[in-house]
Amino acid sequence: MVARAAAGAGFTPRIRFQTASYDVARALVGTGIGVAPVSRLALTPVRGTTHRPLAEPVLHRDLHAVTRSDTALTPLADAFRALLTGVADDLRSAWSHVTP
Repeated sequence: MVARAAAGAGFTPRIRFQTASYDVARALVGTGIGVAPVSRLALTPVRGTTHRPLAEPVLHRDLHAVTRSDTALTPLADAFRALLTGVADDLRSAWSHVTP
């Protein structure tokens, strides 16, 4: 995703380290090692860092809920999926006015 976004913006990043942990990414940025793309959901203040929204390309994420086809053993699965959908709709609505 990062490489495609960078190519869309006309440059090739020098990626020297990758992590799946936002905490590690924020710590590395805070020490001055580099920059990191971070989801809005994971934005938290870290000393020595600031965030800048990406103007182009606008990135997005598709989320999927995986459940058993037979929900007899997991009767709350449908209710949980409905809650997740509601939260996603709320976030989409809240962020729809935000311009990069």
